[in-house]
Parts: sequence; C-alpha cells; structure tokens
Amino acid sequence: MRNSLKQMLRTPMRTALFFLLLTAASLLLTLGAALFIRNRQAAAQYEEQFITIGTVRQKADSFGQTLVWDAAQKDYSIIRTAQYDSYLTVEDLLIPGAEYAAGPEQRAYYGSWAQEYVTASQAENAFSNELVAEFSPLEDCMPDETVQIQITKVLSGNTAMENAVVFFCDHENPEPEMLYQDKTYVARISYSVYQAHGETYEEAKAASPMLEGRLEYVPLSLSSQLYESDGSQVADEFQNGRTIFEVTESFYETDTGKRILNMAETMGYVLYTQPVTGTNKTCLLPAFYQGESYLVEGRDITQEEYREGSKVCLAPRSFMENNGLSLGDTITTRLFYTNTRRNAGSDFMLEGGRSGYTIIDEKGNVLEPFEVSEYTVVGIYDTRNGVGNYTQRSGADELIVPMNSIQAGTEHNLVSCGPMTDATTSFQIENGSIEEFQKLWAEFGDDHLEITFYDMGYTQLQAGIENMRNLSLFLLAAGMILTVFLLLFFGHLFITKQAGRTATERSLGMSPSQCRRSLLSGLLLLICLGSLCGGAGGALLSGNLSVSQTEAEYYDSTYSVGKTEDEEADEPQTEEEESGQSVDAEIWTAAVCVIGIVIVGTSICLLEMNRSLKREPMELLGKKQRE
Repeated sequence: MRNSLKQMLRTPMRTALFFLLLTAASLLLTLGAALFIRNRQAAAQYEEQFITIGTVRQKADSFGQTLVWDAAQKDYSIIRTAQYDSYLTVEDLLIPGAEYAAGPEQRAYYGSWAQEYVTASQAENAFSNELVAEFSPLEDCMPDETVQIQITKVLSGNTAMENAVVFFCDHENPEPEMLYQDKTYVARISYSVYQAHGETYEEAKAASPMLEGRLEYVPLSLSSQLYESDGSQVADEFQNGRTIFEVTESFYETDTGKRILNMAETMGYVLYTQPVTGTNKTCLLPAFYQGESYLVEGRDITQEEYREGSKVCLAPRSFMENNGLSLGDTITTRLFYTNTRRNAGSDFMLEGGRSGYTIIDEKGNVLEPFEVSEYTVVGIYDTRNGVGNYTQRSGADELIVPMNSIQAGTEHNLVSCGPMTDATTSFQIENGSIEEFQKLWAEFGDDHLEITFYDMGYTQLQAGIENMRNLSLFLLAAGMILTVFLLLFFGHLFITKQAGRTATERSLGMSPSQCRRSLLSGLLLLICLGSLCGGAGGALLSGNLSVSQTEAEYYDSTYSVGKTEDEEADEPQTEEEESGQSVDAEIWTAAVCVIGIVIVGTSICLLEMNRSLKREPMELLGKKQRE
C-alpha cells in the first residue's frame, strides 16, 4: 500500500485529475440513478392517484321552434328547442383501437318509492307548489287574463290553501273556456312563474299595494309523461287537451275523474321519492370525480361488485342520519320510474328544489314499481352544498349502486328521455392517453358527439415527469460512459504504463499476488475515495432536483377541491415520513453506485494487471525500452 501511494504521489497532477474526474463521474452516475428511481416511483404513485375521464355530449342536429301562448302579451312566445334525428348510444363510442379503463356508460337515475324512510323533503317539511284542487271563480269570467278564484277543496297538496282566494289564469291557452261563479271546477294547478296581469289584478292591486308583483296560478296538463326509448312521447288523449273540468255529481266516476284522483294520489310522491343511480365505477360520476361528493365512512364499491352487480350501495350521510341507519344496514328500493335525460342532482337539489313528474300512465293509472331490491350500505358519502354545477352534482338522498344490479334496464316507466350529456355519460381511459384517443376519434368517431376530457392536470404533470426522466437517463448514461472511460484510461496509465516497475518487482522475486498488492492497492483506494465522494455528492444533489419540483410546477389543482379534512387526516404518509423514505432511497442508490464503480474498477485493474503478469519480465522491460 505504502509503495503504491508513493508511486502515485510521484505524478500528483495525474492522480489529482483522476480523483476529480472519477468523483464527477460518480456524482453524475449517482445523481442520474437517484433521479431515475425517484421519477419512476413518482410516476407509479401519480398513476394510482390520478384518473382521466371523458364526458360525452350529443350535439343537436337542428333547432326547432315551439309556439306557446302568452296571455299577458296576447301573442305567442317562441321557445327554441334542440332537435335530434336520433339518439346515439354508448355503442357509438366503441371505435376501433380505443381502450377504456371503465365504461363508456350512459347513466339513468330511477325514482324509488321510499314511504317508509324519512327523505330530505320530509325532514325539511317541504311541500309542493302544485295543487289538485276544486275551485270556483268569484264572478263569471273568461280566464284569458288574471282572475280571482276561491279554492274550495284541496284533493292533493298544501291543505292550508283550502278556502284561499288566489289569482288564476289559463295562461297558455289561446282559447280558454268561460268560468261561472255558480259552478265548481277541478284542475291540477301550480303557482307559476307568470306575474298576475289584467283588469281584475290592477283593481286588486289598487286596493292593496302589497299585491304588487304577485304571481298567478295556472292549470297544468293531465297527460302522462311517459316516453319511448327513441324519445317519442307515449300517445295520450290528454296531450295538449283540456286542463279544467266542471265537477258534476258523478264526475269522479268517469275516466277523467279517475285520472284526476290518481294524479292527486301521486302528486306528492316526489316528497317520498329517493333517486337511485346505477354506474360501473364511482369515479365516473362527475360529483365524485370532482371531489364535491366524497366518502366519509366505510369503503367504495369494488370493481368486482360493480362487475357482478352486487346488491351494495353508497348512501348519503344525511339520509343515513335521518333514518338512524349505519354501515351494514340494508335499504329497500322500489323503482317506479326511469329518467335517462337528467341526473338526480337536477331533479333532487340539495338546497331543497324538487322536480316532480306525473306518475300515471297513458291510461291514467298509477305507475307501479317494476323492481324491488334490498341494498347493503358499504359506504357513506357527503356532498358540499352550493359547490359546482347542479346538473352534475349528487342529488338529495341519492343512492349509488352497481349498474348491473338493476335488472330492469332503462325502458320501464320512462318519464324523461334524451341524448347523452356531460352529466349522464362518461368513460375512463388510461392516464396520458388523451392525445392518442383524440387521434382515433378524429379518424373513427362520430362528429355528432363532443367529448370533454378531465385528467386532474396529469397531462401537464406528465410533461414534467418525462422531462425529468430524460434528464435522469442522460445523467445516468453520461455517468456510466465517463466512469468506464476513466477507469479504462487511467487503469492503462497506472498499470499498463507501469510495466517496468512490474518487471523489476518480479525480477526481485515478488510473487504475482505481491505485485498486484503493490501496484493496485493505492489505485483501488483512490477509486473508493473518488466514488464515495461522488456518490455522496450525487445523493445530496438529487434531493434538490427531485420530481417533487415538477409537481409544484406542473400540478393542476383544478380538481383538488374535493380533499377534505377527513381525507387529509387519512393520508397514509406525512411529509416527514416521505422525506425520510426519500433519504433512505438516496443513500441506498448511492451505495449501490459506489459498490458498482468499485467492482468495475477492480475488475478492470485486475484484467490489466493479469495481462501484464502473463508476460515475462524481460519482455516487459524490452517493451518499456521501446516506448
């Protein structure tokens, strides 16, 4: 060892240069390896945390105009409506080469008769602004403008309105019929969006200024709202027909009277209805994907349960609390209508608004449940009030169930039918595959469908990961090439070029092993020191060039609003734990690189040394003299 070090000190510039260059090469190698490993770990972690979904909307083929009579304007109002030649289905999304991680699916929500449960509407003591009521006008009148009527009997709705005097107008009927004071009429009426108007109203307002801006009641259709799956409405004789009927002695024994009684019976069903939505994966629901709805207890429905159609569900916390239910309890569903046009959040708003439907068929009979099931609650979720677009939010009391668990499909008692929309149709693809999917869609997709992608910022983050990956590979390759080159070059200088010394030592009787120790010990010590210094430097430097910096630069927090205090409390690792694991990984990486350099360096030196030892001393001296 001593002789070897003395020999190296005789060429200090060469020795120092070798040490510095080897340190630099080791630093590059360690830095590249550490960054590459951390980059792969981060990519795998982000792959689990990030989800890419696409929502689908069918474009209208044209826009039609519907004329609606406006009694206040004495003219028709024009309502512009989207027209579709036909409704496309999820099969139109199955294009060649497209790979879906989940879906595509077009969701329906079902109305479940939940009389035995306390719904949000009941808990809030909500009531409908509709009435099925008998009434008489205060005087003979033509309801082509606002008139006054007295409600004599409430068949369904707010019974406090009985005997009340209200404003009334057959507002959307261009040819209303005369009403007589001495007769009793019955109708389905609603407190409308139309302001009272006309001579009677002006006189009442003059007598009582508090009536300024008062709205009027208007009659509603007695037609059913059932649709065929192609979007056409089921034929009903009451479509665009009469809405006000005179009550005679045997009126309620007629078909019309029975229809009105059935409508009165079912009008309050909306207050006892629980929406049920079927899906193939929870993240496909916009409210859950965007974090507006989130699990607070229990677990999510597993992919196996979704696939097999297991009778399990996610239930809202408010519903569970209102009914004294807990995880593992069962909820009975009695599905009696289907809606494929709207999501539950549009009809069952968390703020209390409800959209009801006429729960009768085209013959006036009450709709009966078409599927009864019992679901076990495996997860409880909550939803933020007032966050996000209500057309994509969870509905009040909404149950989330596997789509395959509903055997009836989407054609029974269809009260609303429409095209695919962002709120009802979505799919999941692999992270980072948006561009590839768009190319396929441009070639094979249907121009009538518009797809919007959401990836939580993964595309931008992926660019940072890819940049760091390329940098780490460059550093790793540069470090490996430089290290091998240095070991070969300086091994040649320190060993092959010392042929004279080797020949002299062998001539003096030193054994091959003694010659190896004499020549290699100092060089190997230098290799160890250089690789250790470079490895330590690379480990320290990699901490400042970690992939976490790319997260800060590229991470899009648009859809991070869903993280709650509960979720933060459930984080599996703290920053300190992650930092500690990162340091351990860097130390192990540096150790492996150092050991690798030492092994490679030792191997090269031994090969060079063995090559010299195989030659006779006189041959080595002769070669030295020729050089």
